[in-house]
Amino acid sequence: MIAFFGELDDIKRNLVQYDDNVDRIEALHKRSLAEVGGEHEDYIQGQIESLTQDTQALADTLKARIKTLQAKSTRDSTKKTQAENVKRQFLSSIQKYQTTEARFRQKYREAAERQFRIVRPDATDAEVKEAIEDSAGVQIFSQALMNSNRRGQARTALTEVQTRHREIQKIEQTMAELAQLFRDMEVLVAEQEEPIRHIDEQAATVQTDIEQGVSHTQKAIFSARAARKKKWWCLGIVLIIVIILAVVLGVKLSN
Repeated sequence: MIAFFGELDDIKRNLVQYDDNVDRIEALHKRSLAEVGGEHEDYIQGQIESLTQDTQALADTLKARIKTLQAKSTRDSTKKTQAENVKRQFLSSIQKYQTTEARFRQKYREAAERQFRIVRPDATDAEVKEAIEDSAGVQIFSQALMNSNRRGQARTALTEVQTRHREIQKIEQTMAELAQLFRDMEVLVAEQEEPIRHIDEQAATVQTDIEQGVSHTQKAIFSARAARKKKWWCLGIVLIIVIILAVVLGVKLSN
């Protein structure tokens, strides 16, 4: 029990660290949105990438440890409740991370769209989407660079759209990993419920067998008691007959 709760406390500390990492990633995304190009932007994105990898590694560790914790808690209601609590807390943290990434994916898209429309205010929605999602609109911006009056704006816009395009791709990869992690945890729950259900079924079968055994034993006891009573009645009847015969013979002999 001491070892179990020691492991439980350490997992809870790691969950706090996981949430703290998500908060730090959110803060870095906010800083990234305020930067346009330059070495500082690259530095921020490097921090996001490094912290994202650390958080993913932490998530993999948490998944394995929670799985082990649940496996050790199937026969103890107190342990099972605690294991379920940390599992739900982890799922909640994953959802929080997913929400954060989805929000900033949208913000990066909006930032790229604004820059694109500075150069191409007449661009259609399809052109904006192609510039952001496909090849960062290099050809369209190259045409804008030919116009000296808008060259500076086009270069700035091109830099941001390319940067936001890469950031969106990274976020989408992270969201895919988070979705897989969430599914893995759901599968883990199903895996843990199956042996528990099997144990419950076995327990119910054993209980039924015990009840049937008790019933059979009670019947056997009643039968044995009834048999003994019959034997005593038979013995009593025999004794009475013997006594009657003895009396009859005694009377005859006396005559």
